[in-house]
Amino acid sequence: MSALVQAPVSRIRPDLIILAAVLVTALSVSHAGAASILPFKSEEATLLVGVDSARTSVVTMVALPAPDPRRHSDRPLRRLIGTAVVLNPHRILTTASMALPGGSYSVLLGDGLKREARLRGVDRESNIALFSVEGDPLTPLREASPQSVAPGSWVAVIANVSVTRPQITLGQVVGRGERVDFPYSGEIVEIEASTNPGSSGGAVLNEAGEWVAIVVGRAGAAPARASASNVVEPDDPDTKQPTDLLIALPVDQIERIAADLERYGSVRHAFLGIQMRRGLLADSLGVLVEGVVPKSPADLAGLKAGDKILAFEGTVIHSGDEITLLVRAMRPGDEIEMTVSRGPDIFPVRTTLDAAVGAPIAPPLDRAGELERLKHSREKLEAESKKIDERIKAIEGSSPR
Repeated sequence: MSALVQAPVSRIRPDLIILAAVLVTALSVSHAGAASILPFKSEEATLLVGVDSARTSVVTMVALPAPDPRRHSDRPLRRLIGTAVVLNPHRILTTASMALPGGSYSVLLGDGLKREARLRGVDRESNIALFSVEGDPLTPLREASPQSVAPGSWVAVIANVSVTRPQITLGQVVGRGERVDFPYSGEIVEIEASTNPGSSGGAVLNEAGEWVAIVVGRAGAAPARASASNVVEPDDPDTKQPTDLLIALPVDQIERIAADLERYGSVRHAFLGIQMRRGLLADSLGVLVEGVVPKSPADLAGLKAGDKILAFEGTVIHSGDEITLLVRAMRPGDEIEMTVSRGPDIFPVRTTLDAAVGAPIAPPLDRAGELERLKHSREKLEAESKKIDERIKAIEGSSPR
């Protein structure tokens, strides 16, 4: 399990905050005069290239709760307002806190239009929800390599809970890796930035204006109204929390989550199928297998009660919790190798992880949706092919004659 990489925390410089404020003002101009960031010549201004074009891809989302017969008619209906990011022409991503049971949803666009949205799937662990939006195609963000956001790099965080005036914050990546106090078991990005209402669900852009991550919460002290968890809380547009450490998921994690939400309605979790002895000393080597689930990946690989798992994917194992965390970080269909001892023998065991018991069955794919996904995949492949061609030309051009 990878450890969180930490970089020295650097507070946001006043000139960057002023720069962001100037840019926000520029972005609020009418459609008759498009905003421009070309006049900015400072080194930090290069970070904001592409923000103007990205503002149409970071939209406002409204969620209304299901009708409650117990609610008095004279009491106003409370609605949730949050930020969503356009994933592809008819799909948007936002936080799971916007996915109200039985609720109704709409997307507000900067041109004054309102579109109905439909919940496709939600994952509470990663705090991600996927919605479909009908009508004219929306403009997706331009994705970057997840490796382009490293500790120490500057980023722009765009939220939008006011429809026509996106909120832009400049911040710095201070860590990448896993957080033991965040329910999601995959890699996350920590960003130090000033917080705005609706930051969760916002897009994180790198210095080239490319999408590198989505904000899924804040780390730090929770408000008084929160539950027992004091780590990550969903946004409420009516409040502003006094924390400045944002938790975001990089684009490669988002793609995986969105693919499962689109096809299954939830994120599939990997399943190995063993019962392990708990409570062993942390410095003891290996974990004893006490039972094997019939027809599970472990059973098909030949594991038996009494075996001892010494290593998992090259990682030396000291407790059952370590195996649980490693399996949770993987996907159904991933091939794994374990080092197992049985009596005097030590040997490798290979198997393919399955989906956890109770995982939803994939719904039949509609023709229009499948066509849209294939086109999106083709566009990504064409973009990658273009980058490779440019790289080849650059290398050939720099080669000695």
